[in-house]
Amino acid sequence: MLNERHIPHTMRQILSRQFTPSEGFIKDMEAAARLVQVVKNDYIVRQGVVCDDFVFNRKGLFRVCHEHDGIEDTFLFGTSGDIFTSMHSFYAGKPSVFSLLAVEDSEVWLVSYSQIRNLLSQHEDAVRWLMSELLEQMYALETRYVAFNSKSAEERLENFLKIRFEMLRKPSVKDIFSIVPLKYIASYLRITPETLSRLRRKMLYKDRNASKNLD
Repeated sequence: MLNERHIPHTMRQILSRQFTPSEGFIKDMEAAARLVQVVKNDYIVRQGVVCDDFVFNRKGLFRVCHEHDGIEDTFLFGTSGDIFTSMHSFYAGKPSVFSLLAVEDSEVWLVSYSQIRNLLSQHEDAVRWLMSELLEQMYALETRYVAFNSKSAEERLENFLKIRFEMLRKPSVKDIFSIVPLKYIASYLRITPETLSRLRRKMLYKDRNASKNLD
C-alpha cells in the first residue's frame, strides 16, 4: 500500500494533471529534463541560495521548510507528481526563501529556468501549464491559511491526513506516521510534538477500533 508513492510518475503524467498538453510541448519538456537521484535528508533547493530549476518529483517524498532564528518550520510536503520551484528566484532572481529536502530517497527531474522560458516562448501550452500550476499553488496556500487559522489542532491533523496522503490509497494512521517523522508533522501543523503524540494515540485508537468493526 505504501509503495504507491514509489510508483514513478512520467513527465507526461505530471504535465497532464490540469489539461492535456500538446505532444510537442511534452516531448520538448522531456528532452529538457535531467534526472537526479536525491538521497534522504539531502537538499535539492536550499534557503538563501538562488534556485535555477523547476523540480518535478518523479517519485518519493519531500518537505518544504523555512529556517528563522535557528528554528525550522515545515511549510509543505510534496509527493510523487508534485512540482516545486522558488518564486523568489524564478520571478526576481533572488535567493530562495525555502528549502526543499528529501524525507526519503527520491528521484526528480530538473528543468532549468532558461529552458522553461524557451518553452514558454515556443509553446502556447507551456504558458497554460505554468498558469495552471501557479493558480493551483495560490489555491493551496489560501486553503492552508484558512484551515490553519480557523480549525483546532485535531481538525488540522485530520485534514492533513485526508488531503496530503489521499494518493496513498488511504493508508492507516499508523502507516502514515511511519512515513513522515513526527517532528516534521508537528512543525507543519504548528503544534508541539507532545500535542501531536497525544492526538496520534487518540487517532491510532480510533483506527484500531474501526479495523475491528470491519472484521
